[in-house]
Amino acid sequence: MNKRNIKRYLPISIRNLCLAVAMLQALLCVEFANAQTVEERLTALEQSLQQQQAKNKYLPKLSGILRGKFEYQPDLEKGRFEVRNARLAVSGKLAAVSEYKLEVDLCDEGSIKMKDAWVRLLPYKTLRLSVGQQRMPFSIDAHRNPSAQYFANRSFIAKQVGDMRDVGFQAGYDVLKGSRKLLSLDAGIFNGSNLDNQKTAWFSAPAYSARIQFFPIAQVALVPSIQHQLVAQRQASYTNYDIGAYYETSQWHIEAEFLHKTYGDNAFADCNAVDAMLIFNQKIRSKHSLVESISYLGRYDWMQDHSSGASGFEEDAANNNHRALVMTDAERHRMTLGATLHLRNPYFPTSVRVNYEKYWYPHEGAKESEQDKIVCEVIIKF
Repeated sequence: MNKRNIKRYLPISIRNLCLAVAMLQALLCVEFANAQTVEERLTALEQSLQQQQAKNKYLPKLSGILRGKFEYQPDLEKGRFEVRNARLAVSGKLAAVSEYKLEVDLCDEGSIKMKDAWVRLLPYKTLRLSVGQQRMPFSIDAHRNPSAQYFANRSFIAKQVGDMRDVGFQAGYDVLKGSRKLLSLDAGIFNGSNLDNQKTAWFSAPAYSARIQFFPIAQVALVPSIQHQLVAQRQASYTNYDIGAYYETSQWHIEAEFLHKTYGDNAFADCNAVDAMLIFNQKIRSKHSLVESISYLGRYDWMQDHSSGASGFEEDAANNNHRALVMTDAERHRMTLGATLHLRNPYFPTSVRVNYEKYWYPHEGAKESEQDKIVCEVIIKF
């Protein structure tokens, strides 16, 4: 290329180069501006979410559990299907220092029953003040919600001897050691076994219940409790004394509990009950497995002759009241073995449980539904 051509093309090349640099700078400015815009949008979105959460903290929270099961009794050669629980619960906060809970079971052994209906004040840190219908603070296993139960059927302590809800006032306080709970105290006074007819539940001496949970180390709990309740149309009473303990890790749960029940005015013989369980949970390592973990279960429980007071007093041939409560549950022993498959479902935790229950009755008195059985159950929580 001669000098004339170089001189002719050089200005054009410089102009093109300058134009390219200008365009690159413009693009960089645009990208930088866009980057700022995206960053600002993300910040604005986070602020919007925080504001939305602050507004929604008073919205009700819905939860529940559905348990459907099949039981087969080999000795009777009979089986049955049952919807054991279909519970719905609504809970939430009413203000910065209060909360509430409504829980109803749409199919508690075929009946619709209100379980919880209470309002709670939180005036100071770990202090709780509740009024309404609620479970009396007592026992370990009797205090468990169905969503926290390990076995298809509750222990004798949880079902027959120590289970009780009532309407009343309850106070609770937690003692913390740093971020760890060291002690939990709960106590309350109640109408006295009169959920269905609260208008006539006037009392001169209330029913009461109290429970202490002591956690000496993170995995261990010691739980003593006491419960006093009125039964038989408020014409009789009983007092339960219970002591229990458990050890719990990510894999193991070991628990034992002893209950002693006495009746006022010797209306029935004292009743003792025992519950001991061992659970081992094994994680499934494969992320592609339908089963996330398997729990292997073992439990022994026992109870002496027992009266719930629901059937009132014994009568002689002339229908005279003997002031002795009718026995509702004969003495029995039971061994339960089984396994629970926890399915991989992050949205609706689902479990499939199989239990075998072996009963022994020293003095006969077995009910049709409380004999040797195989229980298969599906549980869905939300």
